[in-house]
Amino acid sequence: MDSRRLTRNVGWLWVGYGGRSLGYFLLIVVLTRELGTAGFGELSLFLALTLGVSLVAGSWPFLAVPVLSAEEGSIGAAFRPSLYVAAMATAASLVVAIPVAFALGIDAPASIACVVVSSVALVGLQGIFSVQQTEGRMGEIALLQTLERVVALAVALVAVAATDLGVVGAEVLLTGAAAVTFTVAIVVVHRRQELFRAPSDAMPYHLISTVMGAVGAMGIVSLASYGVAYADTFTLAIFRSHSEVGIYSLAYSIFTFVTALTAYWLTAALPEHARSSAAGRNLKEQLPLPRLLKYTGLWGTLIGITGVAAAFVLPLVFGSEFEEAAVPLLILLGGSGVFAATYYAFLAALVGSKRSSLVAKVGIASVAVNIALDLILVPPFGVVGPAFATFGQSLVGTFALALIVLGRGASLRLAAVAAPVVTATMLLALDPTSIPLASLTVVVALLTGLWALTSGDRPDLRAWGRSSS
Repeated sequence: MDSRRLTRNVGWLWVGYGGRSLGYFLLIVVLTRELGTAGFGELSLFLALTLGVSLVAGSWPFLAVPVLSAEEGSIGAAFRPSLYVAAMATAASLVVAIPVAFALGIDAPASIACVVVSSVALVGLQGIFSVQQTEGRMGEIALLQTLERVVALAVALVAVAATDLGVVGAEVLLTGAAAVTFTVAIVVVHRRQELFRAPSDAMPYHLISTVMGAVGAMGIVSLASYGVAYADTFTLAIFRSHSEVGIYSLAYSIFTFVTALTAYWLTAALPEHARSSAAGRNLKEQLPLPRLLKYTGLWGTLIGITGVAAAFVLPLVFGSEFEEAAVPLLILLGGSGVFAATYYAFLAALVGSKRSSLVAKVGIASVAVNIALDLILVPPFGVVGPAFATFGQSLVGTFALALIVLGRGASLRLAAVAAPVVTATMLLALDPTSIPLASLTVVVALLTGLWALTSGDRPDLRAWGRSSS
């Protein structure tokens, strides 16, 4: 694998995510202060539905574009069957999502229309990103991601200045931003790629089986990922108040801001892994252990320092109503965030080698753990319960994949690198404003980063083989 090109591509995605995150961060500040905990909780349920349709219906079919185009050499021929499957999955998901919206109290006509339009736009953006990903245009992905949030932020600021922004108004402005971004994206990409028309001999005869054969199991993974991401929100909505939904949703939003940096590894690395696997390279060659150890340590440093900063800054930025979000946020970052970099590295390699069925099995186990812990912990403990549930499923998911790819010895080495930051951050969750605990977390994070920087990253496959046996 060309590590220099991969690093450059990930860098572009991080630039885009930085712009998108800054825009979304400012948008969340506006929405939390305007809507309060209860209103932000209601908006979070709307987002859980629309983002859920995007994840369940749009994320996995379009993974077939880089995988199939690596074999066939045509982006258009890979895109069309993926679009066909994504359209069917979107329709099926909306059939479920709309009754759920009514059950959750999202029943205004404008809100239902927003659920449909926003879901379709987000699924469409997944398809556009898959084409840009396969083309290697990571800078273009970065630009479009930033555009979506900047448009939403601009409209929100105008709306707040002109009138009181309610929950429905917030739904409308988020939907409009997604629709505008998708329209711009489809115009730009369609000018250079013939995505919707082609000679009949370029179109696979069996559209569904073409995609399912390449990434079908990832549909189960996406469903499981949705369960992991939003089972917490729905369980809180069932057993607790909308205010608690709002508090936890803010914590989870900040958690995803950070961990999505690692999710972009899947976007950048998947085409490389697909080509490497097609060329006959095994997973251990594609994922050298010394480099994984180094990246895990550096990522742990970022998580630890981010946790400390967030614990002190969160109530100042979002208001005293959201002060309680610091505890679940620290549990999420320390318990789950540290393992995110390793998880997505394994995920990209397994999907690229067409072993997504293994990922699906692990995903099912992970979401089962998450939901079971939610049901046990949410009723008595409120917003802390789903944070621990997410921690539990992260342990199951990450180390199951590590055992598959690396073996027991190497997996234990990865756990040893992550353990200090995990422990320190979880201790800080006991008292987020404690100066001694915050200082301890910073020291542990910096020592972990120092180790990672001085450990070297040259792959030693012979040593890896010994540690994995």
